[in-house]
Amino acid sequence: MDRLRFGLDAELDPYQLALAKQTNDNNINEKMCRYMLCLKYKHADGSLHALGSAFYVMHGQRLAVTAAHVTSAAGTNQIVACYPDGSQSDVITLGEDRIADISVIKVDAPCPLPTVRHTAPNIGDTVYFLGFSSASKLNFTKGMVTSMEQAAIFTTDAYADNGFSGGPVFNLHMELVGMVLGGAGITNQHVRCVNVAKVEGFVSGITAASSAQGTHVDARDL
Repeated sequence: MDRLRFGLDAELDPYQLALAKQTNDNNINEKMCRYMLCLKYKHADGSLHALGSAFYVMHGQRLAVTAAHVTSAAGTNQIVACYPDGSQSDVITLGEDRIADISVIKVDAPCPLPTVRHTAPNIGDTVYFLGFSSASKLNFTKGMVTSMEQAAIFTTDAYADNGFSGGPVFNLHMELVGMVLGGAGITNQHVRCVNVAKVEGFVSGITAASSAQGTHVDARDL
């Protein structure tokens, strides 16, 4: 097999390069899974219906984040979190920002926390999604940051199905860089994501306000 040449003497076997990339992808998938929650809502007859994805976000508190359109879609129905170990519990929505599309929920299980990258990703960066499809199956996809829409929003060409909303976005270093919001575009469907700094800022505001008030907090109250 031909080798790729770098500089004067450096050589790299394309097969070994592809294998290394694949191994890294496998490691990222395996490690990302433990941060994931599948959100469902409880119907009047007790059956559960898929809503979307969520992930743990704050050290020392049993908090997770998802997209606000995910929690609002439940209406008056009880939201249930399904954990990686197969257990389930009801959750409480602490606050929503329907403009930024971020929601903070209180969960019932200990929180493993991802490493966070506090700066926004760059155009061309490789990113990874984990999300639950409408069939509540966990899916792993990979893509590239394609544009920066606003200071806090970026788009990617990674595939996302219904149910990925509220899921985490990781980079090559397994650092959390954002949260999946939803589709963008018509001809070439890309996915909009909010960067992690925006998510963390909202979480901090919600926790401070809810501690003071002891109630659900709307972004308009902050």
